[in-house]
Amino acid sequence: MENVTLDSCHSRWVFDPERQRYRRVPQGPGLTRRLAVAEWHPYHELHVDPYDSFTVVLNEAGTRMLRSWRHTKDVCPQCGLTGTEQLSVDDIAQVEGG
Repeated sequence: MENVTLDSCHSRWVFDPERQRYRRVPQGPGLTRRLAVAEWHPYHELHVDPYDSFTVVLNEAGTRMLRSWRHTKDVCPQCGLTGTEQLSVDDIAQVEGG
């Protein structure tokens, strides 16, 4: 069984359904390197809404859960981002106040 990967606005979540474990890695530069060293945590169930969210049930009793919105590629209704954009040196200087 293959891993399931979901993106939230701030993290990439990787689920290993065969071993019932997951790891969460904050998005940003060096994601691949950070993903390789991220710790695995156990989970009981994963519920994925195909449109906007997912819930990770952490224990069998269902009393511990994590819920997150799924980040979308176009204009994300949760964070408002439109994806990665390329900035010029002038754009960066302007943002930094220079």
